[in-house]
Amino acid sequence: MKTALAGALFAIAQVLAWFQSNSGIIGGWLEENYIYVALVFGPIVSILFATGTKMMYDEGITLWSIRFLTFGLGYMIFIPLTWYFLGEEVLTIKNALSFTLCVALISIQFFLR
Repeated sequence: MKTALAGALFAIAQVLAWFQSNSGIIGGWLEENYIYVALVFGPIVSILFATGTKMMYDEGITLWSIRFLTFGLGYMIFIPLTWYFLGEEVLTIKNALSFTLCVALISIQFFLR
C-alpha cells in the first residue's frame, strides 16, 4: 500500500515539475508568472519526491530502483502533457520506443525485486 501511495506522490510531483519547468513557454498567465510558479511548485515538488522516496526505501526498495521508477514515470507523464499543452507530436517512432522502454523499466522495478 505504501508503494502505491509513493507512486501516486511521484506522479503528482512529475506533473507539478512539468508545469514548474515549462510554465514559461505554455502561454497565458503561466508564461507571464513563470517565476512565481517555480517558487510555489518547487518546495511542493521537493517534498513529494522526498516523501515518496522515503516511503519506498522504507519498504525495502533500493534507491536505484526508485530512481528508475521516477525516471520512467516522469517520461510517461511528459509525453501527454507536452502533446496537450504544447502541441508537440506524440506518435513518433522515437516516442513510442521510449515509452515502451519506460514501461519495461517500471515493470522490471516493480515485478523483479
